[in-house]
Amino acid sequence: MMKKKWWHHAIGYQIYPKSFQDSNGDGIGDIKGIISRLDYLKDLGINMLWVCPVYRSPMVDHGYDISDYMDIDPSFGCNRDMDRLIAEAKKRGIGVLMDLVVNHTSDQHPWFQQALKDPDGKYGRYYIIKEGKDGGPPNNWRSIFQGSAWERIGETNQYYLHLFNKEQPDLNWENEDLREEIYTMINQWLDRGLAGFRIDAISHLKKDWSYTDQPADGPDGLVDGRSYFRNVKGLDVYLSELKRRCFAPRDCLTIAEIDDVKSGELADYIGDDGYFSMIFDFSHTKYRIRNQEWTEQPLALLGELKARIFEKQEYAYGRGLLCTILENHDKPRVPDRLIPQECISFYSESLLAVTYLFLQGIPFLYQGQEIGMRDYPKTSIDEYKDAATHQNYRAFIERGMSEAQALAQINIDSREHSRTPMQWDSSRNAGFTSGTPWFDVNPNYTEINVELQEDDPASLLSFYRKILKVRAREDLQDVLIFGKTIPEYRRMSGIFAYRREFESRILLIISNCNCKKASLPMEYGKAECIVNNYEDFDWDGNQITLYPFQSIVFLISDR
Repeated sequence: MMKKKWWHHAIGYQIYPKSFQDSNGDGIGDIKGIISRLDYLKDLGINMLWVCPVYRSPMVDHGYDISDYMDIDPSFGCNRDMDRLIAEAKKRGIGVLMDLVVNHTSDQHPWFQQALKDPDGKYGRYYIIKEGKDGGPPNNWRSIFQGSAWERIGETNQYYLHLFNKEQPDLNWENEDLREEIYTMINQWLDRGLAGFRIDAISHLKKDWSYTDQPADGPDGLVDGRSYFRNVKGLDVYLSELKRRCFAPRDCLTIAEIDDVKSGELADYIGDDGYFSMIFDFSHTKYRIRNQEWTEQPLALLGELKARIFEKQEYAYGRGLLCTILENHDKPRVPDRLIPQECISFYSESLLAVTYLFLQGIPFLYQGQEIGMRDYPKTSIDEYKDAATHQNYRAFIERGMSEAQALAQINIDSREHSRTPMQWDSSRNAGFTSGTPWFDVNPNYTEINVELQEDDPASLLSFYRKILKVRAREDLQDVLIFGKTIPEYRRMSGIFAYRREFESRILLIISNCNCKKASLPMEYGKAECIVNNYEDFDWDGNQITLYPFQSIVFLISDR
């Protein structure tokens, strides 16, 4: 069994600072704005914050292009503000995680500026710079953000690698001097009182240094090269050293953005001896339910998605914990992704909350999830600000889509839907800023905001507060941390159900994902209902009948 850790009781909340709360009227959310909302987060039931990048940056990729790791960007405040956030959060029993982005820097980072001046010198070796081939790039890898993964340096025949935007050159982790600089930076931030880090793109640190061309898989002549720069053999050497030099001595919380870990390797990544405290479970983020595909069971997802979630839960059991999420800053809002428009309601949204909050792992909410914030489709591509969104739009057109078709696809998939300003109240700009917001507020803010839901016992926000109180109950911690996830009613259409079992404790979670009533056998001597998104339920001791989108958690005391 896993050793109990201080962070096992965590209930997390992700903040996209640019869009959370503006304190000075410049239209950009900032650290002082976060501080002003700490009491709201505490009342919600949060005890861990993940703050997306606030380091100095040109903001080509919303702060994930860092030009100075040790300085806060002026748009967010200053280092003193960050220190105050850490201190004020601690007073309220809340730990703070920062984003750790060490696969790449900004092209404005002093290291890279020196590298451009002398590609063969010390700082040139901090990056991956190669000679071109046949008048073009070293190979035909495609960037994750579309286009070539290589950018030419001036008029030379040298190119640097960028797996994301061209303004985000990849770091060369083969270089020991670079790694030392990174470790020094991490330890300095931990010395300032951070609880730990969410670690960005960590699976990309190791590259296949053969850099061979591969058969093209698109009309651009390029190839998806992720098998050559994600989870490449030898990555473990860097991750082991990173843990040994930075994380293990501090017993800090680390959550890695890493996907496609093989089941047999999961114990290397999480658990008592893993590289990290947790990794994210992205099982559901790969799916989108379209209206025309679902009638009687719009949330039933079910088949492959259920299998994927339960498979991941089984892999993790006894090895470590996953970080479970519904939303984050890189995906559209979950109601629009997983629920047909006509079925979006308090009941379907609260069902999703119940279903994921009791899975094995530490849950994280994303800002606005607790009030049911929605996607905001645009009428023109020019209304989007995200570079990756624009690159995807151009790629759709290159593949033969019309402008209207490409925009329609962007309106479905753009990650910028999750980055609209937080909707606090019905006042101008949703209470986010007194100025002009950096990105348009969703017009639905007058119907969906914190103020409207704050004192409404039937609101989604009130339900999240209730369920997080249950999630934090002392008598449930062992079963939630150590309990095995056992699927229930797997063959019943539209039912998502599972048990959590540890010693004598049993939790039964049943969700009816159908838009009509569903009846199923349930034979327990004693079962206490501790969560219910309806006011009642129908159970005669042998059979339970659930309303449309009803989700219930039972504490079983007699089998």
